[in-house]
Formats: sequence, structure tokens, C-alpha cells
Amino acid sequence: MKHHPFSRLLVVAVLVLLPVFAATLRAQGPVMITGTVADSVTGEGLPFAQLLVRGSTTGTVSNAEGQFVLAIPPGIRADTLLVSYMGYRTARIPLPAMLQPPVRFVLSPVSLQMAEVEIVALTPETVIRKAVAAIPANYGTDSLVLTAFVRSQKSVGGKLAEFTEAIIRDLKTGYTPYTAREEQKRNRTTNLTSLVKGRVVSDTALVNFLGDVGRNAGCLGCNFIHDFAEFYRNTVLDETLFRYYDFRLEEIADPTGGKIYHIRFDQKKGVRQKLWKGDIYIQAGDFAILQVTQKPSFEGFGEFEKQKEKKQYRIGGIDGWIGEMPRMEWTTTYNRRNGSYYLATIRVQNWVTFTHPVRAKQVKFWHLNEVVVTDASRDSTTVRNFRGDRYSGVDQRWDQVVGKADGQFWAGFNYLPVEKQLQESLEKMESRGTGNRQ
Repeated sequence: MKHHPFSRLLVVAVLVLLPVFAATLRAQGPVMITGTVADSVTGEGLPFAQLLVRGSTTGTVSNAEGQFVLAIPPGIRADTLLVSYMGYRTARIPLPAMLQPPVRFVLSPVSLQMAEVEIVALTPETVIRKAVAAIPANYGTDSLVLTAFVRSQKSVGGKLAEFTEAIIRDLKTGYTPYTAREEQKRNRTTNLTSLVKGRVVSDTALVNFLGDVGRNAGCLGCNFIHDFAEFYRNTVLDETLFRYYDFRLEEIADPTGGKIYHIRFDQKKGVRQKLWKGDIYIQAGDFAILQVTQKPSFEGFGEFEKQKEKKQYRIGGIDGWIGEMPRMEWTTTYNRRNGSYYLATIRVQNWVTFTHPVRAKQVKFWHLNEVVVTDASRDSTTVRNFRGDRYSGVDQRWDQVVGKADGQFWAGFNYLPVEKQLQESLEKMESRGTGNRQ
């Protein structure tokens, strides 16, 4: 059973802790909590459930199988762990009561009664305008440093071609209003990044086969371009583009109390653009943006077909490959940490079929990129002493820059455990004898 975030469900959370030994919360180093967040009906893990220590900025997100690792640093162990999933009631567990890992959090969905869904008087456009106007107050105008876990996977023809992981730190210069003319300057001055540790595992033959589609680990700062609260121009949040979209608005119950505005959007019929369809979730009380999910609108298919041959690729040493309209989905989420809203996750999944008209051949490419913000700091000393740039990771293999990372290192940064299916793919990559692991 698959649950879409913010499905129309009321929220009930049931917490189950399995082991019998009490955790030692007085140790000097971080206390590691490992476990799973699961659905009470199916028993399946809930992907990308959020775990956050209340009153702090420390948190993580479960992986595709609902597994997580969370390091609880000294000084905040007397607080409460919040476990949340969109459409479920947030579980609140006192940290001193936590048992030895692994733990299992079981969340139970309950159907939302129709009486609790209302059509509101505000228009969708008005709600979005209010949300954009409230960005500085909700997300903060002062600079901050994010610590994030990044994972990227590339597959060709169903075979894993490249796997990358990294811990990065990113300096944002604050969430402030800006004009369309100021967008390029904004891009140059924010999201300066530094690589703490990274690793790259590659199937050399497949990576070389990709050619133009991408050989390097990528630009570290580029992981944050889908922060809609920071870069709202030229997105569905930009009121200059409202005329291209159809919006539908409903008001739904917030699992933590209050209400949430749910806005569905799609490109208008007859608009000659390549735009998006998707969902926006906005907190009704303070107009904070909680989540934006978008995918290419099928209404833009005709325009894509007209333009697709303008950009051709070199794949397998052969020129002239053309990318068909991608199946792509971007999801960006935010959560409230220590009194303010912060970027929580960015997940981009992309399926593209490349065709060669002359040779009548196809290549299927899949790319998944995940960003999980595990900590955030607005401490003036941390911001002032940060050293980073816009070019970290560009045309560089991350492992060659900072060396090999061991498992103990990753755990200390609340890394997302590699799920079983991915581990099997990694093992197959290396067993083929073509793996290039540094």
C-alpha cells in the first residue's frame, strides 16, 4: 500500500518500541538511534518520514524502506523526539524513555471525514501570494549554514551506473524578497558549499557510455536549486506566471492542529509552454510553505515535441541521440525546527528515454537525487567562519577530493541507510569487475 504525502487522511500515531534494554543517554558522545518507521496496516516502511528532536535543528529522514539512523548530540537528550509523516499524527517520544536500538515507530492512518474538508473563500492565487510574502518571516532573512546528506544514483538500462554519497555544508544568505532582475545575482551569492566527506562508486563502462548525459558527481550547490522558498521566481509560486496555470484549492485538517491549504495546479490548455502540474501545501495560520511537488504537465507535450530535436546528445560514442519528454518528479519539503521553518528534503527522480532516429535504438536512463537536511545553524560564528564556493563538486569525483568515508563517519551525520535493493545493486556493480571505487 503506497501513501501519497498529505493524503486526505486524519492522523493517528501508534508507537511501538521493540527491545528491552534502556539506552544510555549520559554518554559523552552522540547517542545513536536506529530503527524503522512503518505503516500499522501493511507493516511496510514509510519512506521519507521525518524525525526531529524538538527544540533543536537536529533531525533526519527515513530511507525508501522506512529505515533511519539518528545521532542525538549531548545537550538535547532530555527533550522529545518527533516522528512525523504527512497525513499521520506526529508521534512524540521523550528521549530519556528511548530503548536500545533498533526501534520501530508504527503510524496508523485514519480516513478523513468529508465534513472536515472545506472549500475556502480565499482564491488559490491569494494564498500563494500570502505565502510568498511571508517567506522572510517564516524562513528567516539572516544567513544560515545547513548540514545535509546527499545521495545520487544513475542507472542505464536498469543497471546501476553510478552511486554517490556526500555530507555537505551549505551557506544560504537568507530568505529575502527579490525581483526577477535580481535572480542571477541571488544565484551567485547564495548556496556556497563545502564538501565534508564523499564517496563515488562507478561502473566505468556504463558511466563512459552515458557520455553527455553525465559522468561526474555533480555540482554540490546545485542540490539546492529546488528550494522553492528561496528561489520562487520562474516557478508556480511566481505570480507573473499565474496566467499560465489552472489552480484548485481546498482546506484540510492539519494533523498537528489548525488547517492546511492544499492547492492543485496544472498548465492551462492551449498555453504554449513547457510547464508543470502538481501540489502545494501551505500552513493556514502563518502561510508557511510545507511542500511542493511537481512533474511535467502533459499539456506541454506538444511544445516539448516541437523543441526536442534542438538539443542532441552523444551517448555510446554516437552523436544524434534525442531525449523524449521525461517522467520527472520533484518534491521539496520544509519543517519547523526550533521556532523557524527550514528546508527539510529535496527529492528529484527522473526517467528519460533517449532515441536515435537513424539507428532506431533506445537507451533508458534513470536518475534519483536525494537531499536530507540533518542540521541547521544561524550561529554568527558558524556563519562567519564558513568557507565554501559555488564550484565544489563541479567536474570532480567527490572521493578524490576528500578521500574514502567509512561507515562510522556516515552514521555520525544521520546518514540514510542503504536499503536492501540498492545494496544488492552495488554488490552486482562491483562483482562485474568494472566498478571503480576510490
